[in-house]
Amino acid sequence: MNSSRLTITTVTRASFALVIASLLFACATPVTHQQFDFGSTSITTNNSASNKLKILLAEIQVPASLEGSAMLYRLQYENAQELRPYAQSRWSMPPAQLLKQRIKTHINQAGGAVLAASDGVKNLPLLKLELEEFSQHFSSPTQSQVQLRWRASLINNNQLIAQKVFQTQTRCESADAKGGAQAMPQATDLAIGELIAWLQTQVTSNTVSNPVRN
Repeated sequence: MNSSRLTITTVTRASFALVIASLLFACATPVTHQQFDFGSTSITTNNSASNKLKILLAEIQVPASLEGSAMLYRLQYENAQELRPYAQSRWSMPPAQLLKQRIKTHINQAGGAVLAASDGVKNLPLLKLELEEFSQHFSSPTQSQVQLRWRASLINNNQLIAQKVFQTQTRCESADAKGGAQAMPQATDLAIGELIAWLQTQVTSNTVSNPVRN
């Protein structure tokens, strides 16, 4: 009888020790985080007119939720108003920096020029962007698309020349962070193409010298 109790006690202690060891190992094992950027910056543009586009680009304004490098998503089928971050996936830099790099690449590779106000160049129109949405939306557990939305304001001599909201969405190949990371650059390129066409129209239609609100 005593031998039976001893055996049960020994097994129980061994099981408890195994559980503790497993927990300690899990705590000691570092969590792997994935970082995503927009990939190659070699861009082919169909907008040949953008080679004459020269603008000043202000720092892109973002809401508090987009100040960091978190990758955000919404479960439309559960609670579309809740913006959630992926636990183990992040952007390589904040969205505003990713967008700024991409815009400069598009215009510069087409022969245009994008300068900052700090460069000291005057008499160029100033582009201000307010990023409003930069996230992945899940319509179901297996289907998602990225949503991108920003408000663009073109300013010259402290006067508003034109203003427009740009919004694009692109379907994700997979319903996860990797799918969102692959789709967001595509949505961004579409929005930038529309932005460049709009800017070119505003700049070349003499609206800089004759301000008209759009």
